[in-house]
Amino acid sequence: MVANWIQEEGNPAIEKLTELNLQLSEKVSAILLVGQINKATIAEIIDAPTSEVDRWLVGLHNFSEKILTELSKKLTV
Repeated sequence: MVANWIQEEGNPAIEKLTELNLQLSEKVSAILLVGQINKATIAEIIDAPTSEVDRWLVGLHNFSEKILTELSKKLTV
């Protein structure tokens, strides 16, 4: 069964997306920490509410592939 195989072997696509989420979250946190830009600017870049940026930073919400791509380009992750 595919579900069993994924559970035992993992899913490289999901693992890659998870890693990209973590890297981008860390990058956004670092940028905010040094004051390069603020949450409102990040939210503006991706056309999302600031509350969504807050959820990313505390791990309650994952980046979509579109947002990962867009922010990665603009923040040079």
